[in-house]
Amino acid sequence: MAEHPWREVARRAWQAVSAADGETLAQLLAEDAVWHASGRGRHAGDYRGRRAIFDYLAGVGEDADQFDSTLEDILVGDRQTAVLFRVRGRRRGRSLDATFFLVARIEGERIAEIWSVPFDQFAVDEFWA
Repeated sequence: MAEHPWREVARRAWQAVSAADGETLAQLLAEDAVWHASGRGRHAGDYRGRRAIFDYLAGVGEDADQFDSTLEDILVGDRQTAVLFRVRGRRRGRSLDATFFLVARIEGERIAEIWSVPFDQFAVDEFWA
């Protein structure tokens, strides 16, 4: 059975972010893509356009002493694709071990919109405080 094309888009995007491969990520993001980061911390908010999304991702990495993520699963539905992943991080004496999900709206073969939501928003907000 062939893999759903959205699963492949999500997997390639995950690999591009993990490898800091901006060229591949740019090919997978719609020019006007929007990333919604939940919470009340310094990285929460809406990031519109590729450049803003790249700056957001770089900022997360730069603000943490350690920030490692592991892909757990990719789920494909009729309208969206969800990526479940775990983050382990350290920042200013604080630690984080949290599971997140990204919900992506994919149009054609490009990601048009992403919602990033942790299972424990309070822990993530405290980590970035």
